Amino acid sequence: MRPYHSEEKYRITKRTVAIMPCYETAWESRVILEDGSEIKTPLRPYQLLQLSCRQYSSSIEERIFVAKRVAGIKGKVPVVIEPTSGLVFFPTMSPKRPECEWYAWSHVRDITSDPIESKGLVVTQNGHRIATNATSYVLRNQLKATGELVARFQQLNQSTTLHS
Repeated sequence: MRPYHSEEKYRITKRTVAIMPCYETAWESRVILEDGSEIKTPLRPYQLLQLSCRQYSSSIEERIFVAKRVAGIKGKVPVVIEPTSGLVFFPTMSPKRPECEWYAWSHVRDITSDPIESKGLVVTQNGHRIATNATSYVLRNQLKATGELVARFQQLNQSTTLHS
């Protein structure tokens, strides 16, 4: 596991699969990458998303507002960090809650249930399984809402391109 250095700013990239809370003394988040490796940071998941939105010249509040407006989503709003590169993350619960986990829509291949616990598992495109703090029902709903949001953004981009 690569340690976080204070002079380093973590930017969410296409390699980012999940952003999860970390309950260790010095760390607030675990960032899971597509190869299964992790980076721990002192920033909370919501703070990482805020930072990444700012790095793409926006704010998380603006991104949430646009998602609500474009797709009519009311709660647990997915965040489109950067629409052209497909950086879209969905939360497992209210984004402001410290235990909220975030998953990259583009990395999710399937949602299954843990047979022992009543929680869902995210199966990534690379076949990694990530235990979540949400039920498979909630995860499937979030995945569907995020897909609809992505489709709506694609429609808007196509109509803008066609009319230019």
